[in-house]
Amino acid sequence: MRKDITLPILALAGGAAGFLLRWWQLDSAYLPETGLFLRGAPSTYALAGLFALLALALLLLLREKREGLEDFLPAFGSPDVGQMTVFAAAWVLLLAAGGLGMQDGFRGLRLWKGNPELYQLSIPASQLLAGGLFVLAGFGVLSMGRMAYRGELNSAGCYLASFPAFAGLLWVFSAHLKHGTEPVLMKYGFGLSAALLLTLAHYCAAGFLFGKPHPRRTAFLALLGVALGVTSLADGPDLFTAAATVAFSLSALGLARALLGGPWPERMPPVEEENMDDA
Repeated sequence: MRKDITLPILALAGGAAGFLLRWWQLDSAYLPETGLFLRGAPSTYALAGLFALLALALLLLLREKREGLEDFLPAFGSPDVGQMTVFAAAWVLLLAAGGLGMQDGFRGLRLWKGNPELYQLSIPASQLLAGGLFVLAGFGVLSMGRMAYRGELNSAGCYLASFPAFAGLLWVFSAHLKHGTEPVLMKYGFGLSAALLLTLAHYCAAGFLFGKPHPRRTAFLALLGVALGVTSLADGPDLFTAAATVAFSLSALGLARALLGGPWPERMPPVEEENMDDA
């Protein structure tokens, strides 16, 4: 079985099913006048069952340990142009998310200056910081994609590879601040869970560059994070959150597919190098 194809498809299919079930839940079980969800709603049980089955299926399909994935290039290296295209698309979306995050932060800063008693300074401050880190995270994802595509590491790429995890951490923090006074976790739980799992997936991916490889854990977090991310789009998030979710999901899909398809054989040296060795 081609796990590098079937498991990403499974994650996307699970996310699509979750999106429909979440839409059904919001339409049938959510009471806007009270801000609560109906207890025992079939849609809620269906959502819980879907993700329980999806997590179990991923754990079973990833239980086999693969050898030779202890370093970044054997784990993620791939000459596939499609994979590089996915990372490039994630880079563009991360730059867009960074711009949107800084825009929201400046807007919140103006509101705080006008009414400091009604608004918390921590919210726009975290949005501004997250927006700036998302720009660096975009270059981090692009650098990881380039290193995987070219089959060689460079110091700048290794340095930038840690920024997606840093940006994700600020994303989780700002999302928690934004919904911190909301007592109903079901309202924002899918988005927060997606941000957390996608952040951990990129943290684990960067760990391959620092002697901390965890192939199965990285693939599991990436795939389940993608499914939760697609599901959370049914909540109608703001532009920053939507762009961040799609960008991190694309990057996680690229990482998971490369990880499940490796290790790739060593690349043949160019003809010029072969002739020089023969001489």
